[in-house]
Amino acid sequence: MAKVTRTYEELLRLVTTINALSSNKEHVDANTKGIKKLQKIGTKLKANLDDYNEKLEDIRLDNAHTDDKGCLITDDKGGYKYSKDGIKKLNKDIKALLQQTFEFYQFTFSNEGIEIYAFLEGWVEGLEFPSMELTDDDDVVEVIEETPIVSL
Repeated sequence: MAKVTRTYEELLRLVTTINALSSNKEHVDANTKGIKKLQKIGTKLKANLDDYNEKLEDIRLDNAHTDDKGCLITDDKGGYKYSKDGIKKLNKDIKALLQQTFEFYQFTFSNEGIEIYAFLEGWVEGLEFPSMELTDDDDVVEVIEETPIVSL
């Protein structure tokens, strides 16, 4: 098992893509084994996603607006309110959080059923896709190997 480093931004992109594919009925019906493996990957990433969400909530709380006594000011739905400076700092802190890295061990199972998902490269051990090179023609991209790829 190879240990790799990823950013939280990459994690969110992966989870969003897995969720989108898992909720697409046509795709689910067409690739049941692949979908089950994607869902398994999603389950295994839950701890990393929970860690991100906890850090995000800390950032929200740290930047929330308070009154003179230090009490949080919330909206009608219980969400935090932010001052103009608080919003700027909140956005800056969230961008920094997205660039933070975490380590995990690549998933190790048969690539059968998921070999078409280019977005899994680097997340699943042994899953590689053809490289792409620019040709001499203006902005024309040529795929070195012909492989059907589903990506973002």
